Amino acid sequence: MDKIPLNVFKERVKKAQELMIKAGVQAMQITSRENYYYFSGDVRNVARILIPQDSEPIIIVFEEEAEFADENTWIKDIRSWNSPQELMVTFLGALQDLNLKDKVVGFDVHSVPGFLLHKFQKLNPDIKLVENDEIAMELRYFKDKYELERMKYASKVAMIGMEAAVEAVKPGVMETEIAAEAEYVMRKAGAERFGASTFVDSGPNSLCLHGAATTRKIRSGENVIIDLHPIVGEYSNDLARTTFCGEPSNQQKTALDTYKISQEETFNKIKPGIKVLDVTNHFKEAASKLPYGTNWIPAATHGVGLEFEEWPHPSHYPQHLQLELQPGMTITLGHSLLPVRELRSGFRIEDVVHITETGSEYLTHYPR
Repeated sequence: MDKIPLNVFKERVKKAQELMIKAGVQAMQITSRENYYYFSGDVRNVARILIPQDSEPIIIVFEEEAEFADENTWIKDIRSWNSPQELMVTFLGALQDLNLKDKVVGFDVHSVPGFLLHKFQKLNPDIKLVENDEIAMELRYFKDKYELERMKYASKVAMIGMEAAVEAVKPGVMETEIAAEAEYVMRKAGAERFGASTFVDSGPNSLCLHGAATTRKIRSGENVIIDLHPIVGEYSNDLARTTFCGEPSNQQKTALDTYKISQEETFNKIKPGIKVLDVTNHFKEAASKLPYGTNWIPAATHGVGLEFEEWPHPSHYPQHLQLELQPGMTITLGHSLLPVRELRSGFRIEDVVHITETGSEYLTHYPR
């Protein structure tokens, strides 16, 4: 993959500052790994950035990591700490330097533990907190060539993992063993970590809306949902398939075909200008005409990028249903579950889709 020039990260901060001025936000406190990387170019598990509206950002990082951060970012003001107490003093000192004690400050709300948010508010009662993603995602929605390159790489890694997982499905094999096979080859192929746990849901477990991987042993004739979330170069993938242990019944084949046809018909209608809600409505309309299709849970998409689930995220933010898709966005297609209780089986197919100037393209191409 091509190295991303540090100037790209610097330009992102400039654009964020322009949005902050329009929104009346005096600064953003960046604590999530994803936003930290997006604006700095540096990769840290525990670090933060203060991005003021009208001056240079400040990085706050563990003392032994300060040199590494300096090598990997364009930001010059790097302040370090060597104990939790020193971290708090350093952070509060930066707030004071930027005169933020009674200002509007953005916070990575969705990634910060509630007790830390509560503690910050108690220590800074005059600061008005708002959600950083209201600004950050206005930029992160749209993927540049460097981001797409990484997402395509992550797609390849996911497909390698899916192939290994499907091959491992045999009678008597535990769900956890299949997850292990997938994760092993994905790590070998370059997965740095996983955006969520690997889902391997067999038989009645496939009726669960949110997956897992248990020690349940798979039986002949059962279906298996496999959902993978590798991260490569800090960018995610979200790939799900439904396969079978042995020969499926005609009813199982029919239910899976319903999902395949509904997804493909919806894909053909995705283009710039349609709303997030339209994606789900198209999927629901297609599925409802097919066997078992009225069982489908209406939730066809969410954003994907630095996180395997990010904005637009209509399940968490209903207002995102009205968001219009535009070129450069990347979303998933499928996502939700088609449960068929009489078959004791659930079905899911999920792929990553890139919105182009004229339509859309799949980034994942594993057989459906």
